[in-house]
Order: sequence, then structure tokens, then C-alpha cells
Amino acid sequence: MVARYWGKNFSVNRVRDIANVDRNGASLRGLSAAAESIGYSTRPVKASLDQLAKQKLPAIAHWEGKHYVVVYEITPKQVIIADPGIGQRHLTYPEFQACWTGYTLLLQPTALIKQLKNSTTPFWQFFELVSPHGQVLLEVFITSILIQLFGLITPLFTQLLLDRVVVQGSTLTLTAVGLGLVIFGLFRVAMTGLRQYLLDHTANKVHLAMIVGFIRHTFRLPMSFFESRYVGDIIARVQENRKIENFLTGEALSIVLDLLTVFIYLGLMFWYSWKMALLALVIVPPFFLLALIATPFLQKISREIFAALSEESSYLIQSLTGVSTVKSLAVEQTVRWRWEEFLNKSIRKNFSGQVISNRLQIFSLTIESLVTTGLLWFGAWLVIQGELTIGQLVAFNMLIGTVISPFQRLTVLWNQLQEVIIAVERINDVIDTEPEEDLQSEGRQYLVELRGNIIFDNVTFRYHPESDINVLENLSFEVRAGQTVALVGRSGSGKTTISKLVLGLYPPTDGKILIDGYDITTISLPSLRNKVGVVDQDTFLFGGTIRENLTIAHPSATLEDIVRAAKLAGADEFIQRLPMGYETQIGEGGGLLSGGQRQRLAIARALLGNPRLLVFDEATSHLDVESERIIQTNLNTILQGRTTLIIAHRLSTVRKADVILVLDRGVLIEQGNHEELMAKRGHYYYLNRQQLES
Repeated sequence: MVARYWGKNFSVNRVRDIANVDRNGASLRGLSAAAESIGYSTRPVKASLDQLAKQKLPAIAHWEGKHYVVVYEITPKQVIIADPGIGQRHLTYPEFQACWTGYTLLLQPTALIKQLKNSTTPFWQFFELVSPHGQVLLEVFITSILIQLFGLITPLFTQLLLDRVVVQGSTLTLTAVGLGLVIFGLFRVAMTGLRQYLLDHTANKVHLAMIVGFIRHTFRLPMSFFESRYVGDIIARVQENRKIENFLTGEALSIVLDLLTVFIYLGLMFWYSWKMALLALVIVPPFFLLALIATPFLQKISREIFAALSEESSYLIQSLTGVSTVKSLAVEQTVRWRWEEFLNKSIRKNFSGQVISNRLQIFSLTIESLVTTGLLWFGAWLVIQGELTIGQLVAFNMLIGTVISPFQRLTVLWNQLQEVIIAVERINDVIDTEPEEDLQSEGRQYLVELRGNIIFDNVTFRYHPESDINVLENLSFEVRAGQTVALVGRSGSGKTTISKLVLGLYPPTDGKILIDGYDITTISLPSLRNKVGVVDQDTFLFGGTIRENLTIAHPSATLEDIVRAAKLAGADEFIQRLPMGYETQIGEGGGLLSGGQRQRLAIARALLGNPRLLVFDEATSHLDVESERIIQTNLNTILQGRTTLIIAHRLSTVRKADVILVLDRGVLIEQGNHEELMAKRGHYYYLNRQQLES
């Protein structure tokens, strides 16, 4: 918002990344870093309103203890701010001071900002989705012209009936005219149906291209994108695509076509009476003026509606995802009341939007009514003066409706355009994010084979470059192909982070990670990941059958391969006891299975592709003693010929590892096998003693 004030448009996602914005929002320090990186000098202050009024604005103010707004201007009576969620607001001094914490970030543009190029995705790029359908749109345009030409028949024949047929009293001519009206009317209906079919056909293709392209791009985004946003926010942005598609292929296209063909009607109106035609055109400027006046109100309410809907859907998704916890704590009513608060807020915002739309429609209809009445009066006066016949007056009034309608619908179109502009802002949050494979370099190395040799060379990692906390610090170790390496340490020591780095879910902040001699930032990530078997500590299964879940990464796997993997994971026994065996439906997220059963399926899924590298992150934490014994018995077979990383809290599961890496607060403090580490009586020895005593 501040950059836009100074004439620059930057990608929201670019600024978001620099400012270290997560699900909880940004910090003043993060905003300062983001502002300075794009060419501002910044100074954080704590000030009174009088002191702030003396500063050069705009500035960023801390709001309600959890949010930030832009202060544009402080007048003698009010404070003009812009809230990223809802747009511009005019507040009285007490209203502003009630929400402002006093902390403010003052900004001043430097020469650097002039050198930076705008980086937002313009709305007009979406028209590229329509351009491939030029042939169909040409057909739509031709049918629109035919519809308008057939529409001329009714007023012309009406004039003929009133001025000649009725006067002459010819029944034969009356029948001929009536038959002509029916024939041309049917032609017009047929053309209208054909045009609507072509429009719907184009709309479906555009919608498919938009949604598929959006989802394809979303799945290519880095893990950091998903961890800094709620699922409900992402789903809401997916749904925003529908608004753009409806605008491009619906009302907007229809009005444009009608405006192009309206000149045919205007020509006939001028032929009847140029005076009345000019009077009819008086209606156009008020419609445009009405649309311009309504713009800030429409944009503000559109932002508020989106924010309220996103908040409500996010909370509902969380509530349903954690319904087991909700029921266990007996807080159904509390959760429902909270959701109802969000829902009521969303409904109120929607209602406010409807009120604004209704007011626009009332003003529009009032303008139309006044102009129509004026035209009727003026036309009747022209008839009295002998400048117009009754038939021409009636025909002219029939044409007015067709000419005025597109201009009247412009207010509706303008309303939709404001919603679409807000939708584009939301969608650009996703589209402007760089895919993970484009973050480092182009032309990545495709791994044909994976031996499983891993080297961490002085690796330091933090989840955000501006963060003060290193999750891993100066980490160096080597995992040779075929080795089993265990990672142990207290919670939060960085064990799971190492597995994420090995999979390329995050690039290292400093240092290098080599996979089979290749720097991981130069490797094609899909070619690496499809050769790695992973079992996360939070097991995720898809709704569907057991077989579909096991073969999701290897759809061509035979039943024999599936059963072999399930037996190694100790899952075949319970699967065979199920009514449909491997074709048993397991419910959303595997909800019909126990935690241990889900974990065994995850292990079987990881083993199915015969990967050369296995990553077990607390892979047996949910297993009972018997199930864990089965896996331990099969462990030699599972690990044979594979490189394996085992992350575990229960140290009894890692005693047979070739190498054990002991981490503490992101630092590698010990390494060796079980016997060597126990003999050292260091941190590993202490962890073992702790578990034995407990």
C-alpha cells in the first residue's frame, strides 16, 4: 500500500517473504526489513497522535496489538487509514486511538525505489485465457449481430401495423405481418440459444484452464508457502478464480457484445428522430458517474466479504479436522458458537454488499424511469407537432429498452469489476510466488539413479532468512550409500528439519547438501523425491481404499508387490482381516483405522517403490509392542541395500544403526555407533539413562 502511494506496484508475495509474514502476521522488524529491501529508509517509533501528525506520511501503524495498517493522512477532524484486509477507512481521533498501540514505522523513499520495476501480475493477463477461443468468440459476435438485426423486425413491423395496416384495415396484410413476426421471432430465439451455448462452452474451457493452471502452480510452490497460510485461505483463493472466469465470459462479454451491436439500434433511432435519440443518450453519463462514485464502497465491501468468508471457512476446516479433539474435550458448543460468530460476521458483510448493490440498482432504475418518461412526453409532443407518427413513437420506445439496457447493466458490471479486482489481488498472492524449482537455478540435474550418499557440508538453516534463530548450525556429516543413520536428540533439536532438507523441501540457508555428489539445489526435486520412501511423524492417508493409498506413487504396482510391502510393514495381517481386504474403504484421512494401522500403511507405502533411500521420522511411534516387534524383525530385510535415515525418540529402536548422530539445539554434538557413544558417557548416554529410568 505504501509502495502504491509512491507509484510502485510490488508483488504482495515478494514483500510478504521479505517481511517474514507467517500465519500469525508480520512483525515491525520484518516490515522494516521488507521496506528497506525495496528502497525505503525506516525508523520505528512510539509516539502520540500529535507527534505522528507532524511526521511525513504515509506510515505503518501497529493496530489492535496483532495487525498493521497504513496511516495516509491526519486531518483536523479524522485519520485516514488503509487496512490491508478491508481498504480505506476514515476514523475519528477516539476511534483511531482506541485501536492504535502507539508503535509506528516511519518510511521515507530513497533513490533506490525509483530504479525498481513493478512486479505485480496485471488483471489484463487473464484475458490471455480467452484469446485462444477467438474463433468461437467471432461466431458469438456474428450471432449477436443477427440477434440485434432480428430484434429490429419487431419495432419496424409494429410501426407498419399502426401506421398502415390498422389505417387501411387490411386483414391479409395483418396476417402476413403477424406471420413475419413469428418467423423472425423464432429465428431470434434460435440465435440467442446458439449464442448462449457458445458462451457456456467457452466459459467451461476458460474455467478449466484457470483452475487447472492455478492448482498446477499451487502444487509446485515451496513448502514455506503452505506453512505460512491457512488451508481455508488457499481454498478461498481457488474459489476466487470463478469470479474472474464469470466476469470474462459472462456479464462482461455479454455487455461488450450488446454495446457493439447497439449502434445498429441507435442508427434507426436517429433515423426516426435525431432529437429524441440525443435525449435518450443523456442517460449514459449518469450511469458512468454512478459507477465511479460507487467504486471505493464496492472495493471496501469486497475486501471485507473475502476476509470474513476466509476467516469463517478456515475455522470450520480446523474444527472439522480436529473433531475428535473437539468431542474429547466436550467443547462442541464452544466451537460452534465461535464458528457462528464468524458466520454471522460473514453474513453481515454479504448483506452490506447486497445493500450497496440494491442502492445502485435503485439509482439506476430511477435514472431509467426519468429518461423513459421524458422521452415518452417529448415523443408525444413531436406527434402533436406532426414531426412523428404514432407508429414511429411506439417503435422508438421499443428500441429505447434495448439501447438503455447495456448502459444500465454497466453499474452491475462495474460492481463485478471491483470484486474481480480484489479477487485478482488475492490470486496474485499465489501466482506471484516462485515455484520451488525456480527459486535457486534453472536446468536442474535429473537423477536417473539414486545410490543414497548424503553429505552435509557446514549447513546452517533457519526457516526465514531474517530470523535470528538457527534451527541447524554449522552441521557437517556424511551418510554413505547403504548405511543406516539415526538422528536422536531432545524435541526441537532439528532432527525433522534435517529430513526436510534431504528431501529438498527447504534449501539450506548456508553451506551445501550433496546427494550422490550433486548439490541438492541443482537437482530436479521430483526425480529425487520419487526415489525416496518417507514415513512422516504425522501420518497422512487419502480417502479411498487401502490399495489406492499404497499405490498412489506407484499406480502400476502389482498385487504381489503390494502384499510384499505390507508384510514387511506388519500391515498384511490386519488388512486380510478387513471385509474387503486391500479394497477396503478407510474414510477421509484414514479415519476408520487406528493410529498404529495408519502408520503401518504409511511404512508399506514408503517401501512399495523399492526406494534406495528411506526416511523414517518417528515411524513406529504409534505402534503397539507386537507391531513394533514385527517391524524390528523385518528390519534387516527392509534396510538391506538401502540408505536409511531414522529419526526416533525411543532410543531402543536405533541401537543397531551404523551411525548415530546426536543433536542438541541444532548442533551436532556427538556421533558414533551405540557402543561408542555409551562408552563416552556423553549426551547420548544421558538420554539413554533418562529413558531407562522413566
